Amino acid sequence: MTDSSFMLEALELAKKGKFTVQNGVCVGCIISKNNEILGQGWYEYYGAPHAEIKAIESVKDKYKEDYKEVLSDSVLTVTLEPCSTFGKTPPCLDEILKHNFKKVIIGALDPSQSSVEKLKAAGIEVLLEEVPSDLNNGFFSALLHKKPYVRAKIAMSEDQKISFINDYQQWITSAESREDGQQYRALSDLILTGSGTIKRDNPLLNVRNKEITKLKGFEQPARGIITSSKLESSLNFFSTQGKKYIFCKDQNIFENFQQNEEVSILEIENTENNKINLKELLKKIHSLKINDILLESGPTLITSFINEDLIDEFIIYIAPKMLSNTALSFFNGDESKSPFHSKQFKLIEESIIKKDKKLIFKRI
Repeated sequence: MTDSSFMLEALELAKKGKFTVQNGVCVGCIISKNNEILGQGWYEYYGAPHAEIKAIESVKDKYKEDYKEVLSDSVLTVTLEPCSTFGKTPPCLDEILKHNFKKVIIGALDPSQSSVEKLKAAGIEVLLEEVPSDLNNGFFSALLHKKPYVRAKIAMSEDQKISFINDYQQWITSAESREDGQQYRALSDLILTGSGTIKRDNPLLNVRNKEITKLKGFEQPARGIITSSKLESSLNFFSTQGKKYIFCKDQNIFENFQQNEEVSILEIENTENNKINLKELLKKIHSLKINDILLESGPTLITSFINEDLIDEFIIYIAPKMLSNTALSFFNGDESKSPFHSKQFKLIEESIIKKDKKLIFKRI
């Protein structure tokens, strides 16, 4: 086993933080010597010690007073460039430079940091070993494109219908598919929907998977509504704890609505046809330091996001049934923009859950 092969193991460590880092980043780190692992760590939750620090500490704990000798001439493999600036915690680079590492292998560069140059200046060999990973899409989208990463989660029938015209039914896909979808809520900083969905389904929009919610450091994602009309404060959206955002085109309609630490009402500028400007909405959400959005809504809002080319990834569950004229199509626009036909999207995953088909399309 070569030193570089530990990157895949570091990546597996990084995945352990995917539900708990919130708007932080998933990072894994392994320290090795003579092709044997000496220590390891990962970023567990927002505000916790970084992966590199945890890995160094694990060596200290294991080797006690001999840890400096053990660390000397060892290799540090980390999935993301170590931080060189102060943030929630001190820079990892400072701690790394205290030890005589022979080599640092990095899985992805962080344009906001300058550790590579400083490591090289200290005489440490630096190698870049890029590995494909979707772990930190939101982080890089915010950093490079100044916008959140937008996933759309859609449950539909085989004829691509998602919303019953009459409200006598609510679920299209199986309970197993709905449970699978919980992970995408947990991966998100914000679950976003429209007022139509809120008024019709009265959803909680929270994570209810107990295996996820019991994780150390887990916090429920924020919830957001895009609306142009008043909302009742008795809705489940408001009755559950956690940060909530109301995005509207006129704050005056909520002049008697109680704002507090949990509820914020934010006005978004309108388009020429008097609708909320979705591009400006994403700019506002970016300014709130929200990196990952999960869009769960009806066909009107989904169609608007697709028409504006604002969705980066589609998670689609398809039930083996035809709803015909009892329900509405998920998308009412130019078929060339649909993920099923658009050349801008690629099918990256296809699986079966119970009797449902699960498809993941990602922007190329």
